[in-house]
Amino acid sequence: MKFAKMACATSKNIGDEIQSIAAAARLPRVDKVVDREHLASVQGPDPLCVIMNGWFLRGSGWPPSTFVRPIFVGFHVCPNKQDLIARHVDYLRRFEPIGVRDRATAQFLASLGVETEVTYCLTLTFPNRTVTPANGKVIIVDAAEIKLPQSLRRGAIKVAHTLPGMTAATTLKYARELIDFYRDNARLVITTRLHCALPCIAMGIPVVFFADPKDPRIAIVKDIGGIIYNRRLFKRPVLGSTLGTTLNMVDWAPQPIDVTHVKERLLNATEKRMKALKGA
Repeated sequence: MKFAKMACATSKNIGDEIQSIAAAARLPRVDKVVDREHLASVQGPDPLCVIMNGWFLRGSGWPPSTFVRPIFVGFHVCPNKQDLIARHVDYLRRFEPIGVRDRATAQFLASLGVETEVTYCLTLTFPNRTVTPANGKVIIVDAAEIKLPQSLRRGAIKVAHTLPGMTAATTLKYARELIDFYRDNARLVITTRLHCALPCIAMGIPVVFFADPKDPRIAIVKDIGGIIYNRRLFKRPVLGSTLGTTLNMVDWAPQPIDVTHVKERLLNATEKRMKALKGA
């Protein structure tokens, strides 16, 4: 059997590549790269082990071809593709329990009679950093519109996770460099990107995360002990004392979150499924 890393050629979001890097780290090696949205087109002759950690589906390539040997950990179903998944529910039943990224996906699959396990996302398995930077920086990731205290904006580094026009090879290189950059330089990360928040939390970096608290996709942050600040509230044009009151709602000096137990669960879930696949 050979091992494949997923990529998504149509995505311009670096977070997709970060998810793939985290999954590939759990493979003994990477023999091939397959497109996440075209798994139905994967050809042999050798079967390919693929860890299904990611957001499915933007495309329509479901179910995967018979050459794909899936390991379902961190699986998330795109809401507008639920009908497609439901039509092929027998495929998922072959690999129960399905390790899903979030409770919303678990609830959807359970409604189809599919056994699930909420494993969360493999981006939470990045290793803890061993050294905290002596002169660490505040890094603002796709959060330029969020109202921040001036003391944090001063000297902060701004980063984007969406960079149109990059080749697949450049995107992969950039994603790897970003992970290293956060690990080695951040004393605080302020972000609206889930797959910036999760790997930074995994590495022991304090994170302030802004999103829609009602979005089931990002509930994972709350599940692991983090806080989700309402992104819309902090984008409003507030003035005077209202602004001060709003900013005071945020803990701008959070402590790192210990996700050791989450990492262990993810690693055990992946290892268990890998052993089962090898023994099949």
